[in-house]
Amino acid sequence: MRYDTSVTGTNFNDWLGMARGAEPAEVVLDTRPEHQVAPGLIHFAVLTTMAEVSAASAVAASVVPTIVSINLMRRAAPGRLVAKGTVIKRGRTLAVAEGEVFQEEKLVAKATVTFAVMG
Repeated sequence: MRYDTSVTGTNFNDWLGMARGAEPAEVVLDTRPEHQVAPGLIHFAVLTTMAEVSAASAVAASVVPTIVSINLMRRAAPGRLVAKGTVIKRGRTLAVAEGEVFQEEKLVAKATVTFAVMG
């Protein structure tokens, strides 16, 4: 499938539809039909991306994920998703952070991410 980047932009997160939330390490997504893997079920890759992006935002540096571990806690249905990131440990070259994805204040996914710190 080819995407028209003049309409969607070239940034994957923007194309997905994520926006910054009210807090610095928070991202929000109002799901669309293409986010579903089956009717009424949001694809795990959408949840993983949200968790990873919120975790990276919490690190507040230029980072690249090296390990991503995701736990799907409950079904995510179409609607608003909110992800919140938290730093667990940050060193000079590596950082570990968590990203949690919520729907209607219920935890639907949790990721632990190890990042290479780029600068």
